[in-house]
Amino acid sequence: MNPQSLQLNDIHLPSDPSIWPLALGWWIALALAIVMLVWLFFAVKRYIAIRKHKRLLFNELTLLENKLKQNPSVSSIAETNVLLRRIALAYLPDSNVASLTGSEWLAFLDSTGNTNRFTQGAGRILIEAPYRSGGLDNYNDAYNDAEFIPLIRAWVARNAQKVGGCL
Repeated sequence: MNPQSLQLNDIHLPSDPSIWPLALGWWIALALAIVMLVWLFFAVKRYIAIRKHKRLLFNELTLLENKLKQNPSVSSIAETNVLLRRIALAYLPDSNVASLTGSEWLAFLDSTGNTNRFTQGAGRILIEAPYRSGGLDNYNDAYNDAEFIPLIRAWVARNAQKVGGCL
């Protein structure tokens, strides 16, 4: 065999590795990224809904406060009681809120508001007002908007913090 008669070919390098198909780790990372984006989307959507709901809640409370300041009446006190009960039914975990009446309702408001001003202070008007003949005009000493309105706002603000976990 003559070395010059041999035909030698050049060395062929292997081709560069292809990026496709991706390795398993990339697919897992992609799946996690998609899950995180979906979670983030729903978390932001929920945050916006909670903020909107709180804004509506406080707008309703402000309208009610204006009614109480301008012309306090038995019906505006009853509307306040309805608002407090709606908040309690919707957002507080106690299952027997609907059946609470009278002093039990005020005790519940005290316990969830971290106060005693419902049972022993300005909040008593919530259970006394519906039974007053002639409205609140005859009982100016029982209703004090300087104490009652901040008490209601403080209770709503305290319990509106719980809205995020329940909506």
